[in-house]
Amino acid sequence: MDGGIIEYARQVKSQGLENKFIGKNFVFDERLGERISDDIISTCHQCGKPCDTHTNCKNDGCHLLFIQCEECAEKFAGCCSAECKDIIALPVEEQKQVRKGINKGRQVFKKGRKLKDQLTTHTTE
Repeated sequence: MDGGIIEYARQVKSQGLENKFIGKNFVFDERLGERISDDIISTCHQCGKPCDTHTNCKNDGCHLLFIQCEECAEKFAGCCSAECKDIIALPVEEQKQVRKGINKGRQVFKKGRKLKDQLTTHTTE
C-alpha cells in the first residue's frame, strides 16, 4: 500500500471507512508510535498494565526499546530496570566507566538478564 499504515489511517478517516487496524503503529523516529485507533493491545513490560508507549531506556549503556506506562516511567526514571535507574544516578564519568569494555552486541534488543548482570557486576566491583 502506498503510504503505509499512516496513509491508510488518513484514507479511512477522510472516506469514513471502517478501520481494520487496531492499536498504535510503531514508527522509526522520535515519536516511536502513531495512534491509529484507541485500542491498546500491549502491556507495560514492568507492571503488566495495559499500555502502548514505547521508550528507550535512559541508561546510555542500555537503551533497550520497551513498553512502559507513565507510573513505571516515573518509578524507574525512564529506565527498564532498577539497575539501570541506579546507573543513571551516578556521575556521568562513573557511568562511562561502568559502560567501558561492555560489548552489548545483539543484546540491546533482548530483554535478557545477561547485560543487566554485566552492568550490575561492574557497579559492585
